[in-house]
Amino acid sequence: MPRIRTDTSIDMLARLATDPGHCTLGELLQERQWALDEISRLRSEVARLASRQADISARAREAGALPLRATEDPLASRRLLRLKDVTTLVGMCRSTVYRLIGEGRFPDRVQYGARAVRWRAADIFAWQNKSSELEPRGGLGERAVEPKRK
Repeated sequence: MPRIRTDTSIDMLARLATDPGHCTLGELLQERQWALDEISRLRSEVARLASRQADISARAREAGALPLRATEDPLASRRLLRLKDVTTLVGMCRSTVYRLIGEGRFPDRVQYGARAVRWRAADIFAWQNKSSELEPRGGLGERAVEPKRK
């Protein structure tokens, strides 16, 4: 019977990926306990990081500094967004995004696969900042919708 190592997550994750039909009940219980301990550890780590971020934001507000923008976060700025995420983020429908792309007034797409495209989050944030400075009322040249004639 192999000894279960709990000192490294990688070994345990590989162990969890094996067929449970080849494990004894004791091994399965040990793996379950490891998973519970790992989930508890990760939850406390997330709570610690969230409180740390809240402390940093509170100190920045007290000092009169602006909070970090998403474009200043190196991980968020390198993130690639799907069209659904982009439309939600900018508050426009899909056809408006593609119309602005056709007019050259929207950030370029990145070819992600044979039939998939993505947008760089940093490009979208920069575009939002630029368009809000140029057109504070959000007038991006939206076409007026005419009522249907009967």
